[in-house]
Amino acid sequence: MRKIKRSLGVLAAIAIAATSVMSGSALAATQPTAKTKAQWRADIARVRQPGSGCYHASYPALRWHAVKCAAAPKVPLLPGPVAGSARHGGPETVGDGTDYSAQVSGLISKATGTFQGVSSGITEKGQAGGSGSQVANAFSLQLNSQFFTGSPACANSGDPSGCLAWQQFVYTYESRSVGYVFMQYWLINYDATCPSGWFTYSSDCYTNSNASTVPGGPVTAAQLATVNLTGSAASGGQDGVSLSVGSGRATSVTNSDSKIHLASSWNTTEWGVYGDGGGSAANFGSGTTLEAQTVLTATSGAAPTCVQEGFTGETNNLTLASTPALGSESSPTMASRQTNGSAGTASCAAAG
Repeated sequence: MRKIKRSLGVLAAIAIAATSVMSGSALAATQPTAKTKAQWRADIARVRQPGSGCYHASYPALRWHAVKCAAAPKVPLLPGPVAGSARHGGPETVGDGTDYSAQVSGLISKATGTFQGVSSGITEKGQAGGSGSQVANAFSLQLNSQFFTGSPACANSGDPSGCLAWQQFVYTYESRSVGYVFMQYWLINYDATCPSGWFTYSSDCYTNSNASTVPGGPVTAAQLATVNLTGSAASGGQDGVSLSVGSGRATSVTNSDSKIHLASSWNTTEWGVYGDGGGSAANFGSGTTLEAQTVLTATSGAAPTCVQEGFTGETNNLTLASTPALGSESSPTMASRQTNGSAGTASCAAAG
């Protein structure tokens, strides 16, 4: 009798284990996926990360899995001229305050940058980390907020009313085998000893979130046509940055919005490809054209306003060009064409 009971117990355990395996397989089969890599790049940016940290994702699965965070490069991605200060003259070369940015009347909670109409055979050289010799594919991708006042992080500055907070969602090049995604924060005109954990730059302070390495290596100029860089901010919650590329790989980083409280002030976004930090330039080969397109999630679905203002101190060797009108868009969208060929009269386009 004991042998019979023991046999029945073993059989029951085997049945339970088999059911569990089948349930796990069924669960895996029901995980959401995307049919194409283009669809996946757009959809993965809308998938919420489980919490604060660093994550990777791979096509076709629409889910993030946690990875070990890395330390972000200490290279400063410099702020450009503050509104009202002197700007450089000459042609409207993109960067160092010269750019088109998308502005809404309410608040932005998410922005996604892509490039349309990218020249075939596109190449680029720049200074890795903003110094040294020119190397291929050394550039940064930046989604930048506007400079804003009223951040609690400015409370201990020399003049809180004159202190400006600024947040960047960025990708930067580190070496032939490593690229990083992270957020960089600035307190401009801080004019006091920087808070603990912040670096000093002239009268300003800056610091970084954790960083995540880009799966598959750094982004190349040839991949710009398949890039999606998304930044998001949530009051009382997490801000996040995610990057996906045409290879079907993505990475993301989240951090508390309380760092500088962007969510309560974000109303303008600058997006583009610039030098790899330190005020450097991204130098594209001759005959290069691309269109920087910014799609926003905001408190209003109306078309954003194109403001001829930029915030990054990095540049590229393209000039603002005549931009074709956009068609109907499901979200507030702005586009800015840039070229080192025939530019025409500089303009931007917006739709909502």
